[in-house]
Amino acid sequence: MSARRRFTLWLVLVAGVVIAGRLNMFRRFDRPVRCSDGHLFTTIWIPGASLKAVRLGRRRVQRCPVGGHWTMVTSIDSQNACAADLEVAASTHDLKVP
Repeated sequence: MSARRRFTLWLVLVAGVVIAGRLNMFRRFDRPVRCSDGHLFTTIWIPGASLKAVRLGRRRVQRCPVGGHWTMVTSIDSQNACAADLEVAASTHDLKVP
């Protein structure tokens, strides 16, 4: 594959992610999470993919917007979590996809 073709492919991919982010197409993937320090926030959690984190099985390493540190985060089960935890998590969202 030529360098020009690779560049065009990357440009189309990045433009697609930017457009999808601007149209809030990732909103359905918003998931409440808890960092290893116990902070609660909401992030984009796409099963089998990572846009802003390093996946390590069921956990991810990413920046915590509450504590301002890099940490291990785990998804909170919305069905079993208390309403207060979900409300706290919904009040803080990490960086949106561009």
